[in-house]
Amino acid sequence: MRISQARFRARLLLLPKQTHPLARAAAFALTGEGYPMLAGWCEKWARLVKERAYGARYSHLQRRTATETFCAFADAGYSVPVSQGSKEGDLLYKFAVAKGAGHVGTRLKGNWVAENSTVHGGDDDARGLRTVAEFGEFDGIIRLPANPTNKGGEK
Repeated sequence: MRISQARFRARLLLLPKQTHPLARAAAFALTGEGYPMLAGWCEKWARLVKERAYGARYSHLQRRTATETFCAFADAGYSVPVSQGSKEGDLLYKFAVAKGAGHVGTRLKGNWVAENSTVHGGDDDARGLRTVAEFGEFDGIIRLPANPTNKGGEK
């Protein structure tokens, strides 16, 4: 299901204020300058969102594809079981899409997922919002600390 730019703009108005730093960065990246607008750049978009929230703190875990990046973060201890459910600030990963490269979106407050995806139509801007239900089943969750200065406690 494609989501029109008009519908995306209407959804932006419904978006509640985000409290997790990664969710705040993702909400900004939906319309901010310097974020990939072309479809197929979900991992680069997510990397820039993480850099906005945390600086270079996690740059050593970044990889080329969403699936590879998930594995690096999981190996570092940041994954949580999908059975726990997602919450604001989580990175939601799908593995069996994009010829194995995967897909990633950022969970926002208010049951939204911010992402760069082909479902958002328009050849000029693939950034957009879907509800968690529209995003569909995901295969992995990466949960980064809500406190960017946290050195090892909460993940």
